[in-house]
Amino acid sequence: VDEEPVGPDSGDWLGKSMVSFVYLSAVVPRLVFALHTLLAVWRVTLVRDNPMYWLLLLLILLTLVEMIVTLTIQKGKDYKGFSPALFFYLINIIPSVWLLELYQLDIRIRSSDCSTNSSNKCTHFVHSTDQISFNLSTEEPPMKRPENSSNSIDVVINFLTSSLDWTLSFHQTLLILLIIGKWILPMGVGVNRDQLSQLLLTFVGIAADILEFKSETLSEKAVRCHPKLVYTILAIWTWSMLQFPLDLTVLQKTEGQLPHGNTSDRKAHLFRNSADLWNITISVLIQDGPFFIFRLFLMFHKGIVHQMLLFFTIKNALVLTLQLYRLTLIYLEMRQPCKEQQQTTTEVNVSVCATEMDDIVE
Repeated sequence: VDEEPVGPDSGDWLGKSMVSFVYLSAVVPRLVFALHTLLAVWRVTLVRDNPMYWLLLLLILLTLVEMIVTLTIQKGKDYKGFSPALFFYLINIIPSVWLLELYQLDIRIRSSDCSTNSSNKCTHFVHSTDQISFNLSTEEPPMKRPENSSNSIDVVINFLTSSLDWTLSFHQTLLILLIIGKWILPMGVGVNRDQLSQLLLTFVGIAADILEFKSETLSEKAVRCHPKLVYTILAIWTWSMLQFPLDLTVLQKTEGQLPHGNTSDRKAHLFRNSADLWNITISVLIQDGPFFIFRLFLMFHKGIVHQMLLFFTIKNALVLTLQLYRLTLIYLEMRQPCKEQQQTTTEVNVSVCATEMDDIVE
């Protein structure tokens, strides 16, 4: 039986399918980001009871413009070392999260959770998510689930309207969507699949640390009713979220990527270790550094000391110490070729001088 020859049409079809897949993977995450932003703005408008907050949806236009530019210029692919889709998603969602957190702060200040003395500390600390949602995030008390209810839709509606802590849910879903969205989005220039998997694993650890910092610090009764401390926590949280659009920590340079022309050993060494240097910089300036300083402030200035706060403070200190240790090793490795070159030059000069002396003696 004669086999049918594979014509050029099959190659064209495969190429068009790959292009369509790239465009689809670029559009779908951005649409999910926009829907999540819409849900957050709806919740803000509901609890604030002010339709003017619907104007926050205008920020989605930034994502729309970015998507059009990326599809037309980059053919759907991300830029090198930076993901504008994640960056504009953060710009869209962070204002709504701030408004929900400040709404909870207003509820706490007006309620009996916070004392009226001069220390402005909370006198009541709730632990369960149901109580948190009742005291802090919802306007009505939690309703009991209907007994012998066979309607699963009613159960879901009751959960969403009474038992769900919306603000915490937006924090959690924001981090999850950032990781999944980065996974689905087309890879940026200079990033392969192995580097993408490393970046996603790094994002999982970063997301856990950020969520723990926000939840653990705001759970303190001496912090959650203090407006300035709440503003500081939200500012640090916002600052730490800005590391998600960056891909610089996995862009490890190789020998073939060195810049052309005369390049010194020191510059070549810095170029090869640029990913490690970016990782150290981000950890010290964006995440572990601010977390460590704020926790020290709570311990020594506010007198808040407990087991978990002490543990995470030590953890941040260890991470910063290891990052500085890694930076020292990179610096010593950079100096080593210079010393070897100087030693080689000295040995050559000594050898030349000895040869000249032998010639003179002869």
